[in-house]
Amino acid sequence: MISFGATMSYGRGTVGGVHIDRILDQLDEDQRRVVCELGRPVSVIAGAGTGKTATLTHRLAYAATTGQLDPAATLALTFTTAAAQELVTRLASMGVPSVQSRTFHSACLRQAQYFWPQAYNCSLPPVQADRTGLIAQACSTLGLTATTPIVRQIDQEISWTKQTNVLAEQYVDLARAEQRTVAHVAYEQVAEAIVAYEQAKQTACVIDLDDLLLCVVALLTTCPEVARQVRARYRHFVFDEFQDVSPVQSRLVDLWVGDREDVCVVGDPAQTIHSFAGSRSVYLERFGVRHARTSELTLTRNYRSTPQILHVANAVTSSVQLTATLPPGAPVTFAASPSRLDEAEAIVAWVKQVHHDGVDWSDIALLWRTHGQAASIRQILTENHVPFVCNVNEVGSPRDGIHLGTLHASKGQQWLVVGLCGLSDSSLPHPLATSPAQLAEEKRLLYVGVTRARSLLRLSWPTQVDGRITAVSRFVAPLWQAGGRL
Repeated sequence: MISFGATMSYGRGTVGGVHIDRILDQLDEDQRRVVCELGRPVSVIAGAGTGKTATLTHRLAYAATTGQLDPAATLALTFTTAAAQELVTRLASMGVPSVQSRTFHSACLRQAQYFWPQAYNCSLPPVQADRTGLIAQACSTLGLTATTPIVRQIDQEISWTKQTNVLAEQYVDLARAEQRTVAHVAYEQVAEAIVAYEQAKQTACVIDLDDLLLCVVALLTTCPEVARQVRARYRHFVFDEFQDVSPVQSRLVDLWVGDREDVCVVGDPAQTIHSFAGSRSVYLERFGVRHARTSELTLTRNYRSTPQILHVANAVTSSVQLTATLPPGAPVTFAASPSRLDEAEAIVAWVKQVHHDGVDWSDIALLWRTHGQAASIRQILTENHVPFVCNVNEVGSPRDGIHLGTLHASKGQQWLVVGLCGLSDSSLPHPLATSPAQLAEEKRLLYVGVTRARSLLRLSWPTQVDGRITAVSRFVAPLWQAGGRL
């Protein structure tokens, strides 16, 4: 048996000195329903800012308190290391220290490294976390110029094929059907690059992060003893951000859970922004169809943003409508500028005024659709001596200045003040987003950006880009035309 740590026993009524009443008193009515609905599958649609992480931690603490859950036999899965660590920290503070909280890749790495030698009499191959070098090598063998954008996009296509179980020989037809595009590279060339990458990877005797998930699927489907040990180890499951689950990850969930019913999935279809990588919100939305006796619950009370910000958010999405709990705040502002440089200057002037009014630099974020939109803003920030951090993974604390970055990278974060920049129709939606599904995802990106703000929100765009007239984003235009200030 794999050893994950000793099982701990918890008395009914208290856990870590925390009484059951204190756990429930901190929650609203809908959150309490999620916490107390145990012993059956639970699917939760949790809108932005509705206290999802707090609800999950209280659910686990309550189940441990009432003796309905063994923390050491519990697996909590999410999509980022930061989210997994936050769950562990919160649980430890509530006296529940032994829940395994991991990302999909971390959990798969741990299981694959342990079970691979048992199943195949050899060690798991080394994991190549960054595959850009091998992709560049594959491109060179095909005569493709390995520019950064091409390598990045082929990397994305490799991940999509693995997450959705698409074989290289199927790529051309399926990618064309889904209107996937790699700039300046034909579908046939991308398929060849995928094959060349796999060959380069085999020559180097390594696997990549996406392979980890496929390795564990293989272990659990072809090795009954491995499946028996894993299922004996885990009996209680929580899956966060379930709207971002891919077909392979959904298969993993089924294999881990088996016929157990103590499983809770949580997510928000309105925040599905990774479909290009294989994510499908249908696994969340139709969870009850696949799992009998599922209790389907919803969280709509927003504890993050002012009513003015939520008014904009609700106008953007046709999904869950958020209910404000905070008092009214400042109106949302909209601003058009003649050029990107003019927009950047206006943004920085606004940021400096906000800071002068008492907001810390680290409580401010500027967000855009693509990395290429950052140049003008970074230039003006530097000229005005405004501290900023464009990548929280860079050396140095993100508290050193205002924040990052793209709308995609903002997912799961929040700031007091948010400026959404470059919202022209030539940037949001992205020019390569042409199908109805792709356009819907671009609109969800705007929703994610709007719901990052707690108190102040500003939306801006240039009216000219590279000398060409451009309109405001089709997603922003109705909000702006409704009055300009909401």
